[in-house]
Amino acid sequence: MTINDLFSDLPEHDPDENLWARVSANLDADERLTKAINDLPHYEPKADLWSSIERELSSEAGSTRGPAATETPVVPHPATADQRGQLRPLWGWVAAAAAVFLAVGFWLTLPLEADEQIRVEYAVETASPTPTTALPESEPTSADERAEAFIAQQCLEQRFVCQRPEVHELRNQLTDLNAERERIEKERLTFGDDPALIKAQIRVENQRAEVTKELITLLRS
Repeated sequence: MTINDLFSDLPEHDPDENLWARVSANLDADERLTKAINDLPHYEPKADLWSSIERELSSEAGSTRGPAATETPVVPHPATADQRGQLRPLWGWVAAAAAVFLAVGFWLTLPLEADEQIRVEYAVETASPTPTTALPESEPTSADERAEAFIAQQCLEQRFVCQRPEVHELRNQLTDLNAERERIEKERLTFGDDPALIKAQIRVENQRAEVTKELITLLRS
């Protein structure tokens, strides 16, 4: 038996009639992705946002140590540097949209002095990664962690406040939003950085910021 005989015994296969249509659709993926990314919302925080947050948090830490404590000099966060540079490549914009992180702020009225109030502003920012930056996961920032620690401490010290219906409702909303954020992150690990998932993640982070702000305001009222 020759090799030509072996070829003649191979089964014939007719390609799917929609094969070339699928190939053409895949070739057009970059154009569709570009349009989807351009439709995503963009946020531009104030230039002194991080300086304000760090300055107020440092003031809070200094007031708990007594009159002799000094305030640590604040260096502006690099994420608030000029974000109006030249147009990034397509994948760079995907990375920028994925690098959403939450800087949750809150108003705290400390009981140390009657006139003393500490105010911390919050914002949701979109980081601007360099072309070599990989897409990061959405991780809690230091301000986010401090806000959660503050809520837990207040509910531990003043349980009757956390039993108020409006506080209880906001805490339930925050728990649901945290679960939704984890679900989106797991889907991103499975399906990659789909524009719809990135847009949903931005929406959840914005809602978490608003709910956290309202919750802390109620706890300090």
